[in-house]
Amino acid sequence: MIPISFKEKGAVNRLYHLLLNVKPRQRSKQVYLKNILEINKWCLNNISVRGRKYSFQDIIQADYDEIVEIAKVYNSIKRKIPSNYKIFIIDTLYKQRFPRKEFVEELQVTVCPYCNRNFVNSTYKRTMCDLDHFYDKETYPILAVSFHNLVPVCHACNHAKASNAISYSPHNMKFSTDDLLSFDFFITGMDYLYDNKQIGIEIDDSREFKSNVKELKLREVYQIHSDIVQECIKKAIMFNPEYLTDLFNTYNGLFESEEELYRIVFGNFMEESSYGKRPLSKMTKDILSNLLLDIYGFDI
Repeated sequence: MIPISFKEKGAVNRLYHLLLNVKPRQRSKQVYLKNILEINKWCLNNISVRGRKYSFQDIIQADYDEIVEIAKVYNSIKRKIPSNYKIFIIDTLYKQRFPRKEFVEELQVTVCPYCNRNFVNSTYKRTMCDLDHFYDKETYPILAVSFHNLVPVCHACNHAKASNAISYSPHNMKFSTDDLLSFDFFITGMDYLYDNKQIGIEIDDSREFKSNVKELKLREVYQIHSDIVQECIKKAIMFNPEYLTDLFNTYNGLFESEEELYRIVFGNFMEESSYGKRPLSKMTKDILSNLLLDIYGFDI
């Protein structure tokens, strides 16, 4: 649900050289180079989009819109890539040589873009996340190491999606998070302020995002966060807009902006551009926005 993109110019090119320019052991170098050249030749002979022939390098570096078109072309051809090339791409290039840590760092992803629930940061030597293939690698092996086909996600989302198809990729820049879905809550008992089990979470999804919600089981997994919704309700009651303004004025110079004050008081980011910085930002923002509007007529 959180759009992702490479933050620095030249990132894709740097990653490409990390992927293919690793020196293999001398005894396997000839076989390695032979496979690369033959796969490149196969791609040029079989993958053409609107008159443009795609080399293997082109496919690896293709942007999201190109990936979609390449996948369509690959679906349409009768003779798929030979099995020995498929094995080489998946087992050697993806499993052994793909620069996972550098890839995640270039994207600067810290929270799972599929669910916005779990951190996916890196440690010194390894990534603390899974890499999901938006177009699964078994069906689309030529996209197995394409940078805009790979999404750093939490293990829960990767396990839930498996090889199933979903409709929205975080690399797709046509949609914002707020366009794709919104959160609300409902209560099932009078003691909801003290018993969070009497609170349910609703997800209103757009047509483009329905298969994501279904395959990733977002409606089900979000119910565990009813305690956070309960906290949002109490904070909305405690911190009315006038009180927040008083806090901002009383501690003049302490806060960079009112947005920073809101983040500290409510415990999360309220701006769409920052949803990917902390887990559950989208849900808490929607819940609090609705509460403040309903209770005080205040629109964040």
